[in-house]
Amino acid sequence: MAVANGALTRLDAVVDAVVVASPGRVRPEQVDLLARLERERPWVPVVLVTDPDPELAKRLLRVRAASLVGYSELRTHLRSRLDAVRATWGLWTLADTFERSSLSPALGKALVLAARHAADRPFRNARELAEAVGYAPVTLFRQFGARANGATTLKAFIGGLSVLRVYELRRLGLIWKRVERRTGLGRRTMVRRTKTWPGCTPRELERMAPDRLFAAFTAEHVRPVLPAGSDGVSTLDQE
Repeated sequence: MAVANGALTRLDAVVDAVVVASPGRVRPEQVDLLARLERERPWVPVVLVTDPDPELAKRLLRVRAASLVGYSELRTHLRSRLDAVRATWGLWTLADTFERSSLSPALGKALVLAARHAADRPFRNARELAEAVGYAPVTLFRQFGARANGATTLKAFIGGLSVLRVYELRRLGLIWKRVERRTGLGRRTMVRRTKTWPGCTPRELERMAPDRLFAAFTAEHVRPVLPAGSDGVSTLDQE
């Protein structure tokens, strides 16, 4: 975790969250910092600690923060907020990217829902996803395949999302039995999926830097599907 009080000069270090502290009103340079973090490290959640301000929503119109914590709540709420955003922020950011894209209604709805579900309990396969969005599996396979043009598959995309969720839960310190219960995936399935992507064992997966893992997933399984010039995708696969 990194803590910034209006100025964070290095973004090359591996961090899993950033806390921006702003006593009083949020200043313009801090808004610029939030914008820079969103642009250069979209997978890293930012928690803004500040005093109550009726103008806060207006000041933050052009940027996003994963969570807001008041100074009066610092001791009681900061740790729990950090744990919550660390667990799901990358996947929610991915869902937001799909939602802002110009994909077809069927495929766009499916990919948004797949990413959002992955932030809690991933879909196990394309059939489950198709049932949830109300389209035939063949429709999703065809539309995804037409977009990806052989670069990836819907099966690989869904499998990769489950790997990202396993990674996030292990980073939170959950033992494997709890990871299995939270994801609905058995240990053998997890081993098979991590070997498929990103091509390692679960133990090796845990040692990966979050930026690099999410960037690799985006480059291999997201960018080929999104229309050129989709809002937000240019920053998602930065390393």
